[in-house]
Amino acid sequence: MKIFAVLVLSVLGLSVAGFAQQSKIDSLLKSLPAVGDPVKRIDQLNNIATYYTRTSVQEAEKTVRESILRAREAHYKKGLADALKIAGVIYYIRSEYTVAIEYYYQSLKLYEDLKDSAGEAKILHNLALIFNINKEYEQAYKFARRSIELKRKMGDSLGVANSLLSVTDYYTHTGKYPQALEAGQTALERYRGLHDEIGISHALLQIGEVYARQKDFPTATVFYNQGLQQAQRIEDYLQIAASYKKFGELFLASEQYDSACHYLRATIAVAHRHDIRREEVEAMRFLATCFEKTGSLDSALYYTRALAAVEQEIFGRQSKEQIATIQVIYEFEKKEQELGFQKRIVRRQYIAIAGVSLILILAIMLGYKFYGLNKSNAEAKEALLKLNREINQMNENLESMVRERTEEIAAKNQRLLEYAFFTAHEVRGPLARILGLVELAKIQELRHEHEEIIVRLQEAANELDEVIRIINRKLESTKRI
Repeated sequence: MKIFAVLVLSVLGLSVAGFAQQSKIDSLLKSLPAVGDPVKRIDQLNNIATYYTRTSVQEAEKTVRESILRAREAHYKKGLADALKIAGVIYYIRSEYTVAIEYYYQSLKLYEDLKDSAGEAKILHNLALIFNINKEYEQAYKFARRSIELKRKMGDSLGVANSLLSVTDYYTHTGKYPQALEAGQTALERYRGLHDEIGISHALLQIGEVYARQKDFPTATVFYNQGLQQAQRIEDYLQIAASYKKFGELFLASEQYDSACHYLRATIAVAHRHDIRREEVEAMRFLATCFEKTGSLDSALYYTRALAAVEQEIFGRQSKEQIATIQVIYEFEKKEQELGFQKRIVRRQYIAIAGVSLILILAIMLGYKFYGLNKSNAEAKEALLKLNREINQMNENLESMVRERTEEIAAKNQRLLEYAFFTAHEVRGPLARILGLVELAKIQELRHEHEEIIVRLQEAANELDEVIRIINRKLESTKRI
């Protein structure tokens, strides 16, 4: 009856929680069509997908696929990184760890390119969870420590608490229970200080598992109950299924098989309804063991076969998802290559257009320059022709002037010749007679003839004076020429 009451209360809690969770999703879906900005729409799709991971993994997958497609088309790296991280969470819930790791690594690469330490730290934490499940504890511890270092640098107290749970898981699986309890309690205190209900639920279940490993079942039960109640309040179906499964494990270990079977069946019911394959598979495995222990071999065989079928389905889906992921990546890279090719063509066309435009501009400039030069040449030619005409006119005038001057000089030369001839002949005669008469006057014997000589001197002097006057007149007339 006690177990039945717990199950009834749990179902009622799930119903109330599910209604509240769905109302948040409905509110986001209602406002989605009004979001026109591609980046904001992708962010809202990621928020919706995150909420769906707690209620309906199928809807979460459908939503996140749309977000991935839109983010790639918009080249929105941050939105794509967030969407790939959510896709990793979805396949983690389904226990398809190989596909989850592929999505996580793609997301991690984008966060590293964006230098987004917060996103990088979250992915490292999620990878640590998967490696713990796969029993690769050293690798899990390495990722968890790296996550803690990044979160501490950023002052992310909540992130440090999340990674401390991965460290707790590592210590639990390696048998270091005191260290596991210390790390788990530290994480729980951080969650309570931050009022983070999701973290509180995870920490309570983790601490309960540490006590269960040490066979301290009463203390483990207390922590499991607290964790279950917290998970119901925050509408976290993954944690609810995990709580039921941990109760089933605990009762199975304490050989309380009826209680173990009830909790394990409850786990399968919740996990199957919400596509939480990890918890469903582990619950089937424990339930088969439980029926084997009680001698119900038919039931044990049924759940063993059901387990094999689910594992085969998971394997088949995982293979398909890997192929689909590879195909999506291939198509995306192909589109990127085509887009890059188109961009190169457009770039070349732009360069060609720019080159042709530059040539046309230069041609126009040169044409304008040539037009200006031709105009200047025409004007210069006209000026030269005008100047040439003026020079020719001046030459003609100069020739006329030279001719006139030459004639004038020739006339003057002729006058000078005449003057010289006249001087040589006309002046020479009277002057010679005067000189002769002067010589005669010097002779003593001819003194009685002095009067006649003086008369003749007077005549010769007058003749000479007249000749000089004639020469003066000729000189005057020559000056006026």
